[in-house]
Amino acid sequence: MENQDPLVNPTQQELPALAAMRKKPVGFTVLLIFASVFNGLLLVLMLAGLFYHDVVLNILQQYYPQVYISPTISFMLTLAGALIFGVAVFGLILLWQYKRRGIYFYIPAQIIMLMVLILVLKSYDYTNIGIAVVVMIIFGLYARDMNPGKNTLKSISS
Repeated sequence: MENQDPLVNPTQQELPALAAMRKKPVGFTVLLIFASVFNGLLLVLMLAGLFYHDVVLNILQQYYPQVYISPTISFMLTLAGALIFGVAVFGLILLWQYKRRGIYFYIPAQIIMLMVLILVLKSYDYTNIGIAVVVMIIFGLYARDMNPGKNTLKSISS
């Protein structure tokens, strides 16, 4: 009789179930919590900023005195920020589900956010830039292992 243990020799139908059984590493979960809280709060602030233009304009002028920010630019930055952080949160939701394609939403959104900070607002806050870069690198390293059928497909073909 042939060994039918799905963990040893899974069939194509059993692969999705095995992927769901995989546990996320603890470090990955902690990083997801940190990134979700950070990006979620920024998304909420950006959405609130769409309704309170004057407050956002005053805050931007206070923190970025080197750049003149008109009310129109302030609104556009807030709208762009809401879209960027919305995409980042969507990527994080996919990452919570341990789906690799979440990386393809999260990392570009973070890169765009950094580009806006550096190129548009001329902010060289190396602490925030460093944290964002480290988080993206760590998520990228975890993404290598996220292909649910990666290890099990090797066992099927051998």
